[in-house]
Amino acid sequence: MKHTADWWAGPVAELAATGDARAVARRHGVRERTLTWWRSELRRRARETTAPRLLPVVVRRASPRPVATPDGGLEVVVEIGAARMTLRGAVSVEHIAAIVTASSSSC
Repeated sequence: MKHTADWWAGPVAELAATGDARAVARRHGVRERTLTWWRSELRRRARETTAPRLLPVVVRRASPRPVATPDGGLEVVVEIGAARMTLRGAVSVEHIAAIVTASSSSC
């Protein structure tokens, strides 16, 4: 009998919980090798569907010079769709990446 990926999700989850491929395969009447293949296949499919989407970035100069904040940091404006975020102060690349990642996950 040929099983679907949805069916394999159950035994693969059980394998993740127990760590015993031989026992899980025996319990479900499948080959251990096939079970471990489906584990890697389902992981691969999950990576494909959850891969980050690249969003267009528009860089434009709103003023002749960057806007400095009182603490010496910069002001960064991030617009994603209708959302607009203004970041002031010491803004790191990691902060901007986290904001863009979080914002794009709901797109």
